[in-house]
Amino acid sequence: GIFGVLIAYTGYLRAVEFEKGFAFYSHEPLFWIKVAFVGVFGASSFFNTVIIIQRALAKREGKLQPMGEKLSKRMIQICNAELTAIAIIPLTATFMARGVGYSEDIPWQAEAALAALIFGGLSFKYVKEALTFEENPTLLESSE
Repeated sequence: GIFGVLIAYTGYLRAVEFEKGFAFYSHEPLFWIKVAFVGVFGASSFFNTVIIIQRALAKREGKLQPMGEKLSKRMIQICNAELTAIAIIPLTATFMARGVGYSEDIPWQAEAALAALIFGGLSFKYVKEALTFEENPTLLESSE
């Protein structure tokens, strides 16, 4: 949490106060792709964080069940998505700083809205998935 806030704050300072400034970055599609990947990284961590907190509370109450294969596979998938996002962020930053894809023709508000939509949608998805995740869902049998 604190590390994520620190990264966001230093990123904000670099984009607005230092380097080339917001006038440059706002017209750089790769900047918004980078922001979207930061959002993917942040949002995907919600699932694992919520599950870890739930398991810690269950352990404290003496109700901790062993982690099942379905949950462990899902957590590994999410960690792999986070690692992919973390690997792509410096790559997009490198191209972005060199002006690759720079275009004043695309309104930055549209690009920012897309990045926000990706972050908001994935945040909702991962939190909802964590709160409703069932290791062995009961199958509803229809009686006709």
